[in-house]
Amino acid sequence: MKKTFVLRLNSLLSSVNSTLRFGPDNEIVIPMAVIDQLQNYQGKPEKKKIASRILEYLESFNIKLLISKGAKQENGSILRIIQNYHEVEVKMDDISETDKRVFQVCLGLMKDYPRRKVVLVSKNPVIRIKARSLGILAEDFKDDLFPLPKDQYSGKAEVQVLGKDIDEFFANKFLPITKVIDGENIQWICNMFVKLQSVDTNQSALARYDGTNLVPFLTNASKYPYGIKAKNLGQKMLMECLLQDWTTAPLVIVKGSAGTGKTYCSLASALKGIDDGVYNRILVATPSETVGNERLGFLPGDIISKVSPYLGGIKDNLAILLNSKKESGKENGEYYFETGLIDIQPIGFLRGRTIVQSIFIIDETQNIDPGDIKSIVTRAAEGSKFIFLGDPTQVDNPKLNERYNGLVYLSERMKGNPLCWQITLGSEESVRSELSTIASEVL
Repeated sequence: MKKTFVLRLNSLLSSVNSTLRFGPDNEIVIPMAVIDQLQNYQGKPEKKKIASRILEYLESFNIKLLISKGAKQENGSILRIIQNYHEVEVKMDDISETDKRVFQVCLGLMKDYPRRKVVLVSKNPVIRIKARSLGILAEDFKDDLFPLPKDQYSGKAEVQVLGKDIDEFFANKFLPITKVIDGENIQWICNMFVKLQSVDTNQSALARYDGTNLVPFLTNASKYPYGIKAKNLGQKMLMECLLQDWTTAPLVIVKGSAGTGKTYCSLASALKGIDDGVYNRILVATPSETVGNERLGFLPGDIISKVSPYLGGIKDNLAILLNSKKESGKENGEYYFETGLIDIQPIGFLRGRTIVQSIFIIDETQNIDPGDIKSIVTRAAEGSKFIFLGDPTQVDNPKLNERYNGLVYLSERMKGNPLCWQITLGSEESVRSELSTIASEVL
């Protein structure tokens, strides 16, 4: 059955190609009220660029045709702008005039085309609920939704091989993926970590798929800084990501629940980079979201004072690392902040910056809007390494969720890129107390 999809502003601004994401047999409708919003959009710079591009795209068509019958897009779907249906009654007071117009368009189309399925596409769950109360079908913009956390790319796999092939792996320092049992059924992704398990002996080995072969880890556990002892396979894979310099692994993505060592290990590797002279400084950032959804404005002081409370996890881990090394005068980490070796970077102030010879740790990435991720990653310049940390199941930003957030967006879009290394640490790899683990499961 042919469907008509009516787009609200946020769905339209999901990408410059948002109107092309619905298949060749469908009709895509943009209410004129949404066109007005598009023209007057004053939000985030990246979205503002998308708004301008979409307006240019719409102007490439015959406008009279768009408003009357609709124009065919390159994928075969029909794109229409609708400005009528003002006479349709919407019995709902607590909505904006624009949303009233969107609802009028949906209801008018439903009346004119009773055999066609009319669907409102909105990223706002409240609007979807209100639409359904009026009898309008409503759904999220599915192109923006990534898999559930359990189905997202984890950066690791376990495969079976023969014992003699593990011997060959150690002897030759590589193993062709053709030696993996049922290897043709595995989705091989560049920089994926692999546990090789022998089916005929007790042997096992850790490897990384380099895009061609399975290769050994580059870093020996004896080289881990600050006395770190990897407590599980996940942490060994994590350290392998973190300890490669910017020429090998300039982008690292780490997903994992609380207590899996994401921040602790990232800081340790960053401090080692400073000690070894690889980087000149460590930048740390986290989005300004809290469990209570407070904003920066409610805090006193300058911007650095406002951001500091959100970096408690980073400062706590820094103190633990420095105390383990027992360097006089550096135990609480203030030395690094006072000398500028560690610098707090508010995410909202990154535009226009070029980050050189630095290691940049971005914590709680799941609370960053996907539209802002590109603005962060493109700040990287010669000599810099970016580490994104977070837990996609712990989203505090009310506009995001576990399937739509900056962490998942970056992970899914960058998987397979040879410059990106990533790993997901499972809850079973948490090193927190038994109480913490139980509480996270039952509360």
